[in-house]
Amino acid sequence: MAPENTIPMYFRVAETLKARIESRRYRPGELIPSEKELSREFNVSLITIRKAMELLVKEGLVARKRGLGTWVLSSNQGRLPIKLSGNFRDWFDSVSGRLQRLEAEVLEVGVVACPEQVARALRIEEGKPLWRMRRVRKHKGEPISYYINYAPSELAGMVSAADFKRRSFLEVFQEKLGVRLGRIEQRVEATVADMDVSAILGVDFGSALFFVENVYYTLQDQPVEVTHMYYRGDRYVYRASIPMLQGGFRA
Repeated sequence: MAPENTIPMYFRVAETLKARIESRRYRPGELIPSEKELSREFNVSLITIRKAMELLVKEGLVARKRGLGTWVLSSNQGRLPIKLSGNFRDWFDSVSGRLQRLEAEVLEVGVVACPEQVARALRIEEGKPLWRMRRVRKHKGEPISYYINYAPSELAGMVSAADFKRRSFLEVFQEKLGVRLGRIEQRVEATVADMDVSAILGVDFGSALFFVENVYYTLQDQPVEVTHMYYRGDRYVYRASIPMLQGGFRA
């Protein structure tokens, strides 16, 4: 463990406030002391307090609004569940917005050169033309997730943004290309918002996000589509139900 004097002060302040939240000294919905009050208590600058608060906001522990102050969020306040267990329909309903009535806005549709990461997933040459659609999903007008779909370039002459107003991408994709999908490979990572993603989702640069990559395979097990998804860490929570073996578990 690093000596205490090598740990940045803003991090030590953030950890102290986090412990107070977890012990319910600061309860959900309650305002925590102002920046000036905390500055006096910890004998540090306002800049240090603000950096500590930024960490707590990124972890989804508190919310801040100019003129109102900083208050504690409940563990799942404002967070939408993404199911990791069950069947494809359970997962799809949890992310598509059907259950929460999310609004979807298409930002861009067009043909682009295939990025390296997508080329590896689709087993094609980097730079090959691919159809791409970028969308943002909103909850009560607030951006909460950002989607990027990559598909064969033939789709460009078959669809427009209007096709996705009432139908899901997967429904349109399978119908237009005559493809039947058999399985998904999904990769989930913790990441932070870069300049582009932070602008789209309306969050600070460096805010915590879930990054999800889905690679869709045909019934013949050929990769045909890649979707990249960025979920705000303060608005989503992953949930799984894991059945135990009959008769109990033995290590």
